[in-house]
Amino acid sequence: MCSIYERGLIPSTCELFGIDSIDWILQEDNDPKHHSKICKKWKEENEVTVLPWPSMSPDQNPIENVWQLLKIKISKKKINTTRILKAQLAREWNQLSEDLAKNLVNSMERRVTALIEAGGDFTMY
Repeated sequence: MCSIYERGLIPSTCELFGIDSIDWILQEDNDPKHHSKICKKWKEENEVTVLPWPSMSPDQNPIENVWQLLKIKISKKKINTTRILKAQLAREWNQLSEDLAKNLVNSMERRVTALIEAGGDFTMY
């Protein structure tokens, strides 16, 4: 898992925010790997700030809606190899609309309100 941080997270954040920037926060889901001792240690040593996330509410992350949409679109395709899967995912990802992104961002206030009303438990999102 730490190699993913090193090969993916760090280069991406350097490109997006600048090589010395710490002006970003990592949002992870509740996958147990993210909370392993080795990952926690790596994030501490590399000064990575992690957004606290309710353990019962993975559905609050709007990217989950995007993954679901991609799964639906990809399931309709004939895919025989990893190479084809990657190509199809990239194609579908690039066809996602700006309106989808705006709608998901605009849903955050409703998501947080629903989460508070549910006492941190599951919501309709």
